[in-house]
Amino acid sequence: MFSWFRNRRRKKILANPWPEPWDLHLQRNVRLTWEMSDLQMRALQDRVKVFVAEKNWEGCEGLQLTEEMQVTIAAQACLMLLGVNDWYFDNVKTILVYPQAFRRMTGDGLTEGHASHRAGEAWQGGPIILSWKDSLSGGRNEDDGQNVVIHEFAHALDGIDGEMGGSVMFDDAESTQTWSRVVEEGYAELVQAKETGRRTLLDHYGATNEAEYFAVATETFFEQPREMSREYGELFSLLKKYFRLDPIPWQRTR
Repeated sequence: MFSWFRNRRRKKILANPWPEPWDLHLQRNVRLTWEMSDLQMRALQDRVKVFVAEKNWEGCEGLQLTEEMQVTIAAQACLMLLGVNDWYFDNVKTILVYPQAFRRMTGDGLTEGHASHRAGEAWQGGPIILSWKDSLSGGRNEDDGQNVVIHEFAHALDGIDGEMGGSVMFDDAESTQTWSRVVEEGYAELVQAKETGRRTLLDHYGATNEAEYFAVATETFFEQPREMSREYGELFSLLKKYFRLDPIPWQRTR
């Protein structure tokens, strides 16, 4: 019964026209959309409409949320959904948006006074927390490998199985097994590179644990796909299979 009401609500949302002002938000703030095909753009617009409507959006520290903020964040997250249908990060109900980097949150929702500032956080079974300043910067700088929205929503994907541990499921057992091997080997290599100070395409933050490795790899997959396909070919192929899309055509040639 719940799914019937949900699907009925979504049909109504999708029937609404795409607001023209939202085009400007994508053009100004989500540069990965610049090279998209018309078909992909229409698919992204549909997902953004549902995403914006269904999430509980809350501004924090006095931030007044605007449609620009919602559309900018939603579009970056929905890039990850273009290969699937009728799923809109249903495991994420609330998005908390701070004006800029915030103190790390504790389990009871209180900030830790002496903790470092964060650009984003994802809680298992809880909200996604984002800095608007960093969300905007990540969307406008499309090829630096840094995108806090994609990073945190990658954690949400990782948590579908009940645990944010870097283990994601494929449609076939062979790919799932290959993923486990590739991540284990790639994570160990990144840890070694961080310890020795060797520069890598993947951000060294991915050496924190395998969950962060997946989130960092996902950022790189969407923002630096050509480079990733050359340097991490097996990982790139697996992510392409997982997301059911190829972001290389979105990357502008320089």
